[in-house]
Amino acid sequence: MNQTLIENVKLAINPKFQDWVLFQNGSYIVFNNTDKIEDLRKEAIEIMSEYGPVYIGSPAGDFGVTTLKKAEGWSISGHYYGMYTYVHPSETNAATLNESEIGIFGRSKRDLDGRNPIIIHINRKDIDVKLIAGFVGLKNMKLPFVWATNNFNPKLILKEESFEHRGSFLSKTDYYENIEKIDIYLAHKTTNIEITKIDSKYTFVGNTNNNFELKKCLAFFQEKKCNLTKEALDFLNQ
Repeated sequence: MNQTLIENVKLAINPKFQDWVLFQNGSYIVFNNTDKIEDLRKEAIEIMSEYGPVYIGSPAGDFGVTTLKKAEGWSISGHYYGMYTYVHPSETNAATLNESEIGIFGRSKRDLDGRNPIIIHINRKDIDVKLIAGFVGLKNMKLPFVWATNNFNPKLILKEESFEHRGSFLSKTDYYENIEKIDIYLAHKTTNIEITKIDSKYTFVGNTNNNFELKKCLAFFQEKKCNLTKEALDFLNQ
């Protein structure tokens, strides 16, 4: 059921918008620019909690109905820019309902998501993490000691299914399920993320030198259910 909902919502959204968050009753929020959002999951829940619940007689009761072209059903807009609710024809007796009644039904679904916001899918464009340096470490070697350094073209790109990194001069692609732990190393003018993999004696270390950029990375890895150390979690939750 969730997969079908995800596929229909994906068809409902203009492909140029890659960053969106879907809730369990079909409400979704489309974001124009996530580069300035530290934790997309947290941000989406806060927006849905504030603008999702319906209060008749207020702007929260307003809605608009759009018949979708690529997906079956309708997209119901509300008073918050970028927030919509998907309605599939199987959810209603579409043959007997008019547009206003479909809109009211969609609004009721948004109300459910607003009062109990549970995210079932986060879709986003690739995140090209801004690094000033990259390193290759060893599992048995504590930072700041490293095995190799790259100050010219370090790379950490976070994708939906995998991530690319370059700590020396070779790029590698790895998968989130192969991550043993995510740690951090903080010192004067250095703000590092350290990725330890299950099947490798080497670690990847990237210096963002930016607290916001580091927190954005940690929040993404937490979304992917990677194991964050206590230090990494404490930093993320500051």
